[in-house]
Amino acid sequence: MVSPLLRDILGRSAAAEAMNWLDDEIAALRTDFNQRRFYFAFSGVSRRFDKRASVSVTDAERGELEALCEGFAVDGWDEFRLARVILLTVLSEQPDSVYQETLERVLGSADLREQVAIYSSFPLLPEPGFLVGLAREASRTNIVDVFDAIALENPFPAAHFPEEAWNQLVLKSLFISRPLYRMQGIDDRANATLAEALSNLAHERWAAGRYVSPELWRSCANFLTDTIVGDVERVAGTDEPGQREAAALVVAADSENRLAHLKDNLADELRAIESGELSWDSLGRDLEAASR
Repeated sequence: MVSPLLRDILGRSAAAEAMNWLDDEIAALRTDFNQRRFYFAFSGVSRRFDKRASVSVTDAERGELEALCEGFAVDGWDEFRLARVILLTVLSEQPDSVYQETLERVLGSADLREQVAIYSSFPLLPEPGFLVGLAREASRTNIVDVFDAIALENPFPAAHFPEEAWNQLVLKSLFISRPLYRMQGIDDRANATLAEALSNLAHERWAAGRYVSPELWRSCANFLTDTIVGDVERVAGTDEPGQREAAALVVAADSENRLAHLKDNLADELRAIESGELSWDSLGRDLEAASR
């Protein structure tokens, strides 16, 4: 059962009065579930918890969360988000028909913060097949906070999205300038179809004189077609921030030595990779910091 662990994390920052209210609501919902009461509790979080307060997590708790769901973490969450996720885990204890109907209804009327909490809870909820459709719909939004809740630091898409949906998620992340290094499973879910689509996107943007994120090449590194080899050659020759570093990371991953001719040109970057100073994650962090 997830909610006791989450409750302990929330309880360290939240007011005692708020936690007493939450405990009472959880007990009532578990004793005699009432859909209306759940709605009021879910929305009532905003009147009792502090949206400005971030929860803190111990190393031991991180390990427990990881054991419950690989990749799941609550670091940086506010009290609103965690309190609502706790309530959603209680909802998921109900029979499937009640759980699914209630979740869809809550999502249909949820405000932005409530939507963020709902999508953040998906890794912990049962019936992932049912949730995939809801998550795919969220991935189409242009509301950044909602998109981030499903796409970034959320293990659900990598674990459950079919290839087409995953590829669309990566492409949408680039379209709206979201940091790919924060997508869990970004390396494990790379595939040849995605690599081709990313190369096509880069060519479209180059033709229009638009910026191509260096992170785009991360999912191409193990799928070096002749076209992508030419793309990496082009990227290696630019002075735009992060581009040479991205090219070097692709070269470093090239097990077939198709890019060996670029090693001398990228010697400094390759040394940084070998020393651990440069990685896809460090590059993503640097690009994100520079964009702020």
